[in-house]
Amino acid sequence: MIVWLPLILTIVLLLLGVPVAFALGVGAAAALLESHTSLIIVGQQLFNGLNSTVLLAIPFYMFTGAAMEGSGLADRLIELAKALVGSFRGGLGMVDVVASMFFADISGSATADTAAIGSVMMPGLRKAGYSGPFAAALQSASGSLGLLFPPSISQIVYAYVAQVSPAKLFAASLVPGFLVAISFMLVNYLAALRYNYPRGESFSFANLGRALRHSFWALLTPVLILGGIFSGIVTPTEAGVVAGVYVTLVGFFIYRSLHLRDMPAILRKTVRNTARVMFLLGSALILGLYLTREQVPQAIASHLAGVAHNPLLLLLLINVLLLVAHTMLETIASIIVIVPVLLPLFQIAGIDLVYFGIILLVNSAIGINFPPVGFCLYIGASIAEVPIEAAARAILPFIAMLVVDLVLVTLIPKLSLWLPSIVHQ
Repeated sequence: MIVWLPLILTIVLLLLGVPVAFALGVGAAAALLESHTSLIIVGQQLFNGLNSTVLLAIPFYMFTGAAMEGSGLADRLIELAKALVGSFRGGLGMVDVVASMFFADISGSATADTAAIGSVMMPGLRKAGYSGPFAAALQSASGSLGLLFPPSISQIVYAYVAQVSPAKLFAASLVPGFLVAISFMLVNYLAALRYNYPRGESFSFANLGRALRHSFWALLTPVLILGGIFSGIVTPTEAGVVAGVYVTLVGFFIYRSLHLRDMPAILRKTVRNTARVMFLLGSALILGLYLTREQVPQAIASHLAGVAHNPLLLLLLINVLLLVAHTMLETIASIIVIVPVLLPLFQIAGIDLVYFGIILLVNSAIGINFPPVGFCLYIGASIAEVPIEAAARAILPFIAMLVVDLVLVTLIPKLSLWLPSIVHQ
């Protein structure tokens, strides 16, 4: 019963409307108290668990994303996406996906991606004839690309927990990320054919050249981040600092769209988003401490050791576990709670932890797009001003495509491991 105590308390608190971070922390702290553990260890675990140079990257990327949005640099990326794919049937929907992909390479956050791009794209989608529920679903799915493209905050947390190279994880996520983005564009294209959504302006190299000139300095941001990391010039954390300084300078002195009066709002947003992530991470660390003290990882490993000789079967079972877990936990909480439990099994089965990280993130994209977790879906429905039930029905084709992507990523490890093998030879 004592092992189930934090889970029962957390579920009860969630049903009462308590925020996830509080529910996890209170449930775990109560369970530790029940097991006669001094609560002094909670503060120690919070400090020691969050005292990491890897996690320092989180506020820097949060600031970069907020500065991109506040300075209007995100609008320039949307114009570039229009020039690239706007001429296709349902081109504006494809623009949403491509723009979200660009912004994901900067903000590192799925929810920030959904809110920033959605607030700009949603009026245009509705004006072009897209239904409100489908526009909300499209933006939710596109926003979840913030999980799959570097420098994803969730990737940084996973690298910290699993003790793998963040740079390798960033490289591993690119091919699966493009796979998911293309699958979203396919769903949008089929919907455009069915509902006769319009084409945008005809493609022309003149428009593309003009969009590239206007967005050149904004487009250099992901180049600086990924190029610096993959070349080994900077660490992921240092790349976040470089990107934040670069975006600020470009906004102030090149585009002149950023002003001193904008900085307090940008800094408040950075602090608020960073605090939310770190508080959730700290609460999940407390739960992880409790599970470790109760030897839950060893118990689960012993029960599943019989299938550890078959890595594919083990991964299929774990995918089912993750799909269930992501109905209750958001990405960062699931990483902290679940990954340490599964590490002994991966060691037995010889499963690459970078490869599994990508599986977990694609899996989490399903949870973040559907209730009850569904943070991206809630944001998309709120911007589109449609009921969450209607948006949930509209997103089902995107969920189905994500399941197909999950199966492909699980069955074909090279989709994740090919690029790291080239970049880090």
